[in-house]
Amino acid sequence: MAFENIAKPGKVGKLTIKNRTKYASTVTNFCDLKDGTVTEREIAYLVERAKGGFGMVTTGGAYPHILGKGYPGQMSCADDKDIPGMTKLASAIKGAGAVVVGQIMHTGRYAHPGEYISHDVQPVGPSAVPPRIPRYQTVRELSIPEIEELVELHGQAARRFKKAGFDIVEVCGIVGYLISNFLCQYTNKRTDKYGGSVENRVRFFVGKAIGPEMPLAIRLNSTDFMEGGNPDEEYVQMGKILEGHGVDLISLSVGWHESVRPCITNEIPTGGWLGNAAQFKAAVKVPIAMAYRLNKPEPVEKAIKEGKLDYWEMCRTGIADAAIPNKVISGHPEDIAVCMACNLGCFNRVFMDVSMACTINPRVGREWDPAFQIKPAATKKKVIVVGGGPAGMEAARIAAMRGHNVTLYEKENQLGGQLNLLGKAPNCSEWIDDVKYLETQLKKLGVKVELGKEVTAGLVVKERPDAVVVATGATPSIPHVPGIDKKHVVTCTDILAGKSPVGQKVVVWGGKEIGVQTAEWLAEQGKEVTIVEEFKRIGKDVNSFNIWGHRQLLSKMKVKLLLETTVERITDGGIVVKKEGQEQTVPADTVILAVGMDARKDLLQALETEAAIEDVRSAGDCVAPRKAFNAMHDGHKVGLEV
Repeated sequence: MAFENIAKPGKVGKLTIKNRTKYASTVTNFCDLKDGTVTEREIAYLVERAKGGFGMVTTGGAYPHILGKGYPGQMSCADDKDIPGMTKLASAIKGAGAVVVGQIMHTGRYAHPGEYISHDVQPVGPSAVPPRIPRYQTVRELSIPEIEELVELHGQAARRFKKAGFDIVEVCGIVGYLISNFLCQYTNKRTDKYGGSVENRVRFFVGKAIGPEMPLAIRLNSTDFMEGGNPDEEYVQMGKILEGHGVDLISLSVGWHESVRPCITNEIPTGGWLGNAAQFKAAVKVPIAMAYRLNKPEPVEKAIKEGKLDYWEMCRTGIADAAIPNKVISGHPEDIAVCMACNLGCFNRVFMDVSMACTINPRVGREWDPAFQIKPAATKKKVIVVGGGPAGMEAARIAAMRGHNVTLYEKENQLGGQLNLLGKAPNCSEWIDDVKYLETQLKKLGVKVELGKEVTAGLVVKERPDAVVVATGATPSIPHVPGIDKKHVVTCTDILAGKSPVGQKVVVWGGKEIGVQTAEWLAEQGKEVTIVEEFKRIGKDVNSFNIWGHRQLLSKMKVKLLLETTVERITDGGIVVKKEGQEQTVPADTVILAVGMDARKDLLQALETEAAIEDVRSAGDCVAPRKAFNAMHDGHKVGLEV
């Protein structure tokens, strides 16, 4: 498929954009933890996106006042002392070929001023409406003089971006931050000139402090999914008002951090929010950009062609693959590392107040680090990689990029390891996209792949490699309870791989992620499923952004949950459990073990004792059972070091 519409130049105000892509503002926590000044780490991260072909590259949201700081490594645009760093950032991005957009973001009710000013200081908003999430603090209502001061501070911040050489200024009005607090009825209960009507709620924003010659963008919700929030048509009305006040680009978002439903997880199909963009396109003349759940180019190309969208904005998609515009425009979408919406490194880590990272792209946040540059190896080696899961594939990919002669062995008849099993669960098919991506890269790099071949220490000795990477993964743990050896007791991996039959009544023993996904897969097939979990909630190892969707799906599929429950024994007809000191029998035709995983260290141990290979490394679950995130990062690091 040709992507000629994505490749076409566009306009924002009088400014020409070389193509229809925009890297979206992203909280990275890469700026200085003390004063928010721009760091080399932040510059290198954004420059890599500019080099990757983005038409526009947007900074992380910068706070215009310390009261608006919500993240430890958030960028500052609150003082003239920030201008030198901002200037260096703008110059670097423009030098790499992109139009540079500076975003102003006061986090409002999501700010943490107590951590940065004094614990006596509260976050502020239009009204003292308490947040729904325990992470956030009690909100103090702003007075009119304070509002007017904040409006002026936004104007001063915009002028700093202009002075620093930025091409476009963007103001953040989404997901529950300050301006969206004014726009939304849920958080704006005011009865003065800043509350009530749509026109009054937009009043905080209107005005163009940077002058008519410099384009101004706004990030605006298209829907908020807040109980008591705005009707969608009000956001369209706000877009029309903002257009009339000189806004040159509207970037659309969906939902708040407090929303009652997931918005960017994989329950939402690719392109699932494009209808929202089409509503705005029908109402305004300024260009519309959108980011959410647009991780593949095909629906974007179609939407631009049909006049439903102007710019493909990418946040998580551009984190996962910095060069996605170049790959799409050059006609090589098969080379895209697809964002699978795991939200583990981008959202979950940021909300834990640590630096952003990415499962499929281990370079994120390390672009500046000389140790993470993929450079030709000083000595070309014969490298054997054992294991075709994510750790092994990534290790082979990086080692081959560095010029090594790499052979990858996998005992199964396909690559992917546990990603293939994960990809069977409802809403998880995008993990398979990344298996295909890695397979494609291995093929293009000339990696020799041996499928259906289990590696022994003897085979390694016979091949005489210079280095071996062991990435043999893990196997399901087998608990020690009476009846564990009965024929109707099987492992979750055997079930997902289709190696064992499943009866109608199923008990999944274990409520962590692998157990939850197994239960969802079976329930989708019409099985009667019960999850038994010793902890008080399911999905203990699932990140906070994705667990909502799992809970909703399990409820919809009528999967029964027995929490804070232990297994006593397994019988021919079911499983005997104990809850609050009372035993009960849960009928089951099949009992599936999903209580945990054990590292497969047999080959690693054999190589250490039987083979005289000097350079033996390990990666992934054979080191310790963890997540795909850890496997990819292990493999990447080993590939750089071997």
